[in-house]
Amino acid sequence: MITFFDASALVKRYVDEPGTSAIRALFRARRLSPAVSRLTAVEVPAALARRARRGDLPERIARACAKHLTSDLAEMYVVEPRGALVEHAAELVWCHDLRAYDALQLASALYLLREIGTATRFVCADRPLTKVAEREGLRALAVGTSV
Repeated sequence: MITFFDASALVKRYVDEPGTSAIRALFRARRLSPAVSRLTAVEVPAALARRARRGDLPERIARACAKHLTSDLAEMYVVEPRGALVEHAAELVWCHDLRAYDALQLASALYLLREIGTATRFVCADRPLTKVAEREGLRALAVGTSV
């Protein structure tokens, strides 16, 4: 089974907040096959930079976490947001109350499920997005959820 990490959940791998222990436990699992959207390469650093600007995290630590993400991405299956996947995300916003990046993240996980035919677990820290993922047929796991 592939475990797809939405950026809201993956950021918990790098900073301590509610849900961090659950995310780190998933990464310690022997059979973890992690996957992410290419958008994660922007979303996670954006979250880290936001914390640094607010003074919640020293900038040098935030930048070190972003570098850790870069090396982690080399070990993950990265879904590229192109063509039919982007079109599917555009359709999802008409079916569900989704922001653009959330729709692209969800479409990326659904791509793995439908196009590659691999069982996919969707890990997310946004409760409404987790519910949409379940309605779309993914096994969803909410960690340290908000809203």
